[in-house]
Amino acid sequence: MLRAVLLSSAMAGVATVGIGVAAAPAKAAGPAAQVAGQRFDIAPQGLVTALNAFSAVSGWEVGFPAEVARGLSSPGVSGTMSADDALRRLLSGTGVSFQMTGPGRAVLSRPQTGGMVLDPVTVQGSRERATGPVQGYAARQSATATKTDTPILETPQSITVVTRDQMDAQAAQNLADALNYTSGVTTGRNGESSSFGGDGISVRGFGGDGTTGVSFNEYLDGLRLKGSGYLTSGIDPYLFERVEVLKGPASVLFGQAGPGGLVNMVTKQPSPDAKREVLLQTGSNGRKQGALDIGGDVTGDGRLAYRFAGLALDTDTQTDFTERRRLAAAPSLTWRPTDDTSLTVIGLYQRDNFDGSPLNFLPAQGTLLPNPNGKLPTSFFMGDPNFNDWDRKTMSVGYRFEHRFDEHWTVRQNARYLHNDLSYKGLYAAGLQADLRTMRRSAFSLSERASDLTVDNQIQATFDTGPLRHTVLAGVDHQRLKSDTVRGLAAAPTLNLFNPVYGLSIADPPIYQSTATRITQTGVYGQDQIKWGGLVLLLGGRQDWAETQQRNRLTQAGTAQQDDAFTGRVGALYLFDNGLAPYASYSESFEPAAGSDFSGKPFEPTTGQQYEAGLKYQPPGSGSLITLSAFHITQQNVTTPDPLHTNFNVQTGEIRSRGIEAEARVSLAEGLNAVASYTWLDAEVTKSNDVNRGKRPVAVPTHSASAWGDYTVQDGPLAGLGGGVGVRYVGFTYGDPVNSFKVPSHTLVDAALRYDLSHLHPHLQGVQAAVNATNLFDKEHVSACTRATNCYYGLRRTVIGSLKYSW
Repeated sequence: MLRAVLLSSAMAGVATVGIGVAAAPAKAAGPAAQVAGQRFDIAPQGLVTALNAFSAVSGWEVGFPAEVARGLSSPGVSGTMSADDALRRLLSGTGVSFQMTGPGRAVLSRPQTGGMVLDPVTVQGSRERATGPVQGYAARQSATATKTDTPILETPQSITVVTRDQMDAQAAQNLADALNYTSGVTTGRNGESSSFGGDGISVRGFGGDGTTGVSFNEYLDGLRLKGSGYLTSGIDPYLFERVEVLKGPASVLFGQAGPGGLVNMVTKQPSPDAKREVLLQTGSNGRKQGALDIGGDVTGDGRLAYRFAGLALDTDTQTDFTERRRLAAAPSLTWRPTDDTSLTVIGLYQRDNFDGSPLNFLPAQGTLLPNPNGKLPTSFFMGDPNFNDWDRKTMSVGYRFEHRFDEHWTVRQNARYLHNDLSYKGLYAAGLQADLRTMRRSAFSLSERASDLTVDNQIQATFDTGPLRHTVLAGVDHQRLKSDTVRGLAAAPTLNLFNPVYGLSIADPPIYQSTATRITQTGVYGQDQIKWGGLVLLLGGRQDWAETQQRNRLTQAGTAQQDDAFTGRVGALYLFDNGLAPYASYSESFEPAAGSDFSGKPFEPTTGQQYEAGLKYQPPGSGSLITLSAFHITQQNVTTPDPLHTNFNVQTGEIRSRGIEAEARVSLAEGLNAVASYTWLDAEVTKSNDVNRGKRPVAVPTHSASAWGDYTVQDGPLAGLGGGVGVRYVGFTYGDPVNSFKVPSHTLVDAALRYDLSHLHPHLQGVQAAVNATNLFDKEHVSACTRATNCYYGLRRTVIGSLKYSW
């Protein structure tokens, strides 16, 4: 976190100001920060704040006694230049000079009254890092789009970063909560069921529940979270430092992926700076949660740092007979044997166990559409408490290694082993009978296990060729997934929707599927980020080889499928001195499609292409970022029913998604943050042998918009009092593939109120109380339908009270 800190020294009798105190040891940022051709946009302002901005961009350590900067103003600096030239311009006319004390280190001094010169004092400083904490809502750096620590303003593709500060202010309880105010993203497609782990998220019209022909792409610390069937991640957002959404195809760096985009969840990282926090929460539906986040320096010299985040949760839900329990822990340790070498080991354990169903879908008639028998309550449960049960465990261990040989060459290796284990059985709706009150049901059971090994090797080189500044990245990654799936299915007792009887004795259904699957993928990729003055070019290409092997344990039959694909990306951006950055890009995606046609020919991978153009704006010296983008995505080789052979598919389908997105993430003043977004999305099934040809995919709104503002009083009798208000609008969607009925639009209001109790009494230093309300006015609504029997009620008003102690 970048900030100016006033320090006092009893021995020296002088005050010093530290610029940009940060989590990582400053030496690691020094040499890289001296690279020529950095971009500086620092407006004229007070010298201390100008130096803060300089440290944030350059990563330099700058130290000086308080007397040096007192009462002085800086003329600012704008343009592309070396860090020492930028510092020289910042100090011009102030009478202050600087002296280098090492790579990326400077101390300031100036003659004082009476000819006395105070000794400068060096303190640490570092700019924001791509995986580190962010002050406020507007991040400057990200590695998701390029796998290098790159300014978002210089990335020619749309990307959103949701910071820890925003997640805390909004009391995000799942991934969907964290992304509710993000442009191009649709959350809550599975309604209240989405609260079980963030399922039901789509990006630019793709993903969510698979209705558009692709799976949703989730990544954790830059490595894909794979699984099979129902094995989604559902990792608790309390463990995240930030959540990043890269919009559009990303196969050039990540391999097989859908065309809509990906979500990268960045976990909390170890830091030498002490971090200690205890959080207690209670609220609606008998919620009880405790969380802990601690970390700091182990050895006293910043060489060894640790972090531990964990939580325990027990709560009922909006749905009858459904109780949810969660236990999660994420330990990590960073070792820096030298200034140029670091190794971070990351662990994760999470267990979710609850009675009820993760997908409690209901019929359209009785929820969304009229039913002569009445309307179903939002708490209605389609299953049976004697049968429904869900138990999922996620365990992983991995590491991130980095070594910098010099200012030009850096190597990295990121790896993770992850194991998922799920046991589930439940009843679900299978069709409403003619009386419109009797629901046919099916009993479903499954046992799934998956082991996922992912390794990503990278080498990065930074060098000049004449006036061109290159950041070249080359890599080889490998992913290997082994999974076992056993599923059962049978007819279950019907349920009278308007006079339900529960507590029935229901036998486990017979097994209809037992499959062992092995998926491997190897990719080789290269990328060049080129800077020439304000011009930024991005070029990338990748070759992938994927293989899928399956064995049917019921018949002992085996299948094997091999795919390969080349994907590319090209982008251009121009950064003007006033902070405007127009850009354009083209990117591609591919994703293997399992199965074969009637003749036994394996399906080709689905492919996607995106054209995007936009404008980014970051006012010089501000903590704000505004993005406007327009895109056109086409996905080919989507499977559709074979018109000549029943129960077989052919690859003649195509989906087109185009739209406009606008998003602003703004820090307007001390204590004031805001985020606003708008999305216009035009999605259509352009080719198909099915009834959905020419139709809009289900659960994809044409218009959506949101805005959230948050302010904390800084001075006066109300100092420490803060809160926020947000509004979310989701336009109408279609409820089935043939677009025969609509799900109406809905507008929801969220709010938060908090108070720093240290303003009541000094003994309460570090204690904060907060109350958050989601859907404040208790708007009853259907969030989405995917067909006539699959509609989801949205989350009703939920209130959470929090008490946090930080020290």
